[in-house]
Amino acid sequence: MRTDLERFFNPRAIAIIGASQDLNTISGQPLKFLKSHGYQGRLYPVNPRYQEVADVKCYPSLAEVPEVPDLTLILVNASRVADVLRQCGAKGVPYVIIFTSGFSEMGGEGVKLQQELTAIAREHGIGVIGPNCQGMMNIADQVFAGFGSVFNADYEPGTVSMVSQSGGFGFSVLNLSSKDGGLPFRQMVTTGNEIGVSTLDFIDYYIRDPKTEIIVGYIEGLRDAGRLLEVGNKALAARKPVLMWKVGNTEQGQLAARSHTANLGGAMALYQAAFRQSGILQVEDIQDVVDYGRAFRCGRLPRGNRLAIITISGGAGILMTDECIARGMRVPKLAPETGDKLRSFVPAYGSLLNPVDVTAAIFNNTELIGLTLQAIVDDPNVDCVAMINASLQGELAAKVATQIVAGAARTDKPVFICWSARDAVAPEAYAMLDAARIPHYKSPVRCGRAMAALSWYAEALRRRDRQSTEKALTLGSATARKMLKGITADVTEYNAKRVLSEYGIPVTREALARSKDEALEAARSIGYPVAIKVQSPDISHKTEARAVRLNIASDGELASAYDEVLANARAYKESAQIEGVLVQEMIKNGVEAILGVTNDPLFGPAVMFGLGGIFAEVLKDVSFRLAPVTASVAREMVEEIAGYPVLAGARGRPPADVDALVDAITHLSALAIDLKDYISELDVNPLFVLPAGRGVKAADALIRPKTAETRK
Repeated sequence: MRTDLERFFNPRAIAIIGASQDLNTISGQPLKFLKSHGYQGRLYPVNPRYQEVADVKCYPSLAEVPEVPDLTLILVNASRVADVLRQCGAKGVPYVIIFTSGFSEMGGEGVKLQQELTAIAREHGIGVIGPNCQGMMNIADQVFAGFGSVFNADYEPGTVSMVSQSGGFGFSVLNLSSKDGGLPFRQMVTTGNEIGVSTLDFIDYYIRDPKTEIIVGYIEGLRDAGRLLEVGNKALAARKPVLMWKVGNTEQGQLAARSHTANLGGAMALYQAAFRQSGILQVEDIQDVVDYGRAFRCGRLPRGNRLAIITISGGAGILMTDECIARGMRVPKLAPETGDKLRSFVPAYGSLLNPVDVTAAIFNNTELIGLTLQAIVDDPNVDCVAMINASLQGELAAKVATQIVAGAARTDKPVFICWSARDAVAPEAYAMLDAARIPHYKSPVRCGRAMAALSWYAEALRRRDRQSTEKALTLGSATARKMLKGITADVTEYNAKRVLSEYGIPVTREALARSKDEALEAARSIGYPVAIKVQSPDISHKTEARAVRLNIASDGELASAYDEVLANARAYKESAQIEGVLVQEMIKNGVEAILGVTNDPLFGPAVMFGLGGIFAEVLKDVSFRLAPVTASVAREMVEEIAGYPVLAGARGRPPADVDALVDAITHLSALAIDLKDYISELDVNPLFVLPAGRGVKAADALIRPKTAETRK
């Protein structure tokens, strides 16, 4: 992969192959826009049919262009692209944008054509952008190399840079953010089918670019998703927020994504895990980009998630409170001394709770705003402040804005404003806020979401600092690798739990019996009550096959149950290979949890945790992290699920051994890394979490090996 992307964004010379004299066509627009926006480099249209295009000398072939262009734009039919790309390779062109569609997104012959392009690009070391894309825009240096109505407009350069796998959507984000949102962009590139330079390559470049402060991405899928964690952590270390769309998350959406840019979506849960682990903010709407971008431009980060709300409208304060709490913020009780200060000037019919309602009294005395803001920012229980000013306008709005600007200048805590007045009726007030870099929003929900995003990012930075010296557990087992080598069928519970034991994960006391007498002997040794389970690599779901019996309390029950489960297993699948019957201790007084590993072809090993039964199967109340998982990350996984109170001791239950559970997750993570070449999936279900101090025990497990098919 080429890394000199400055050469791509600021090329000294550009060749346009397939340039048209009709400047309104797709093949004519790039030259038109490069010229009209004042591109400072040299332009070389290439088309054997013309002597010149748009008053620029036109060349019959790329070979006859008098220098090697830094960037070549390819605007020819799909069937001709491969030959043109070879010409670029022969010329030594470093970067190419292929606008043409008709490749993998079409399936069939298009897939073969795209594979040919990939091979040519690798052979010649060409950085290919596309195919099936809309080009790029470097506003700061007047490089408008693309097509579409969005290229007609002039834009003020800013500090936001974006990469998008969708051209139309990506440029609509730029247009709306720059023109209507007050969030100007610096650079924008669309990658389409992404056979060469990838989304993550561009994000990596934006991290290094000193003039990019905020990074935006739109992805349908990442072929190099395994790099997402690394690149996200780089951005976090550089303190450059990354705002990311990930679409194609439903079955229908995935089908649409494949037909759009032929990108593989991957599991959304793993993308979300990578986003959380590396501080990437997931966005859902164009307005999120504008609102979050404004938030970050204030240049302040809260020290915690405690928000105080000042309002002249009680209803709006409630709305913002709900939004912020739903997004992980707290609206705490104010310190007693703050209440004393507020009581001295807030009207008796106002509210001194949080949110603080100063009422419409500010219409008579605007100094109330300044006094209230000062009291709030001085409160040690407050990390950030949001103020709701309803529709104040005109001279009153300007007076209130003056108080806000003065109050915000006396603190380093973020101060956000919700102000619903139209721009035309409060221009002076809004101008003052903009000059002071105080973010302001038209609705309480938008304001609350933006504040929550800023708080989430600040916590991601703090989490990174806390975890920077923490080492993930590393384990290795030659015995486990030997057990799994060459295995193609599912690994049964008994052997799967032997693998778990190799990595220090506690399992139930048990024995594999190959006869009824062996089963009786094992049960007497373990002690009744026991459970018995048929072991067969051909029967993954033993309960469904009625090949399990629980709470067997005597020799007589065991003898009868032994014959019964074997008969049921053979009736379920006559050809099943039976390895024996597992005799296992019964676990009491434990909380059922589920642990898992998925070895994703894009991300690599990931670890899953959830509570058992309805929590995981129906409510999908589970957490994922990409391996390796440290102890503090494992604890986050446990505490973030909705069912965590069950483990913490809800409704008088004794607290479960969360420390032992965290330890089991870190050991499973080490297993996932060590056996990544051997396993495709691993389930521990259930894992019993016993009361505090008594540990955990894996009661059942299944390993699906990594076969030739799953290695693809």
